[in-house]
Amino acid sequence: MMNSTEVLISNLTFLNSPFWTIHPVYCSHVRVQNVTILAPPSSPNTDGIDPDSSDDVCIEDCYISTGDDLISIKSGWDGYGISFGRPSTNIIIRRLTGKTTSSGIAIGSEMSGGVSEVHAENIYIFDSHSAIRIKTSPGRGGYVKNVYISNMTLVNVSIAIRFSGLYGEHPDDAYDPDALPVIERITVKDVIGENIK
Repeated sequence: MMNSTEVLISNLTFLNSPFWTIHPVYCSHVRVQNVTILAPPSSPNTDGIDPDSSDDVCIEDCYISTGDDLISIKSGWDGYGISFGRPSTNIIIRRLTGKTTSSGIAIGSEMSGGVSEVHAENIYIFDSHSAIRIKTSPGRGGYVKNVYISNMTLVNVSIAIRFSGLYGEHPDDAYDPDALPVIERITVKDVIGENIK
């Protein structure tokens, strides 16, 4: 979905997507609720829900099991995202359950337009590689700020919280290596973990 407003995706099951499953781009007022997303753990790039340069997004009461990030918040890639300058903001995630070979909730790595005001609560991630991950790289620019994650339960997760500052490729050689991302005001609280490596 692109350039859309007042989007509701509810009470559906998505199976075996060949790539990112639900990908709202340049959208406002998006609600994804009571959705199940399933893809084999060996399937690459099968993200569940990827709000991209979108605002006022609510994701709630979803079960996701995929071969890549359950949710990945994005806002454009390197200079293209910087010049377009549309952030992802006011993202609410609640009552998410799932497992993945990648991350439960990721921000980036394409976050050059900025990501802010992300609130996630009542998250249950199990049998997964990472629970929370912020992925950036020199050349991305942009920012990730005002992220608040609370009441998270993790079971059999290799890495609970992970920040990666040298992640991913660039769309071309024209990127500015001095465009450094700004990361600030990240809060993670009330986390219970069992068998966290």
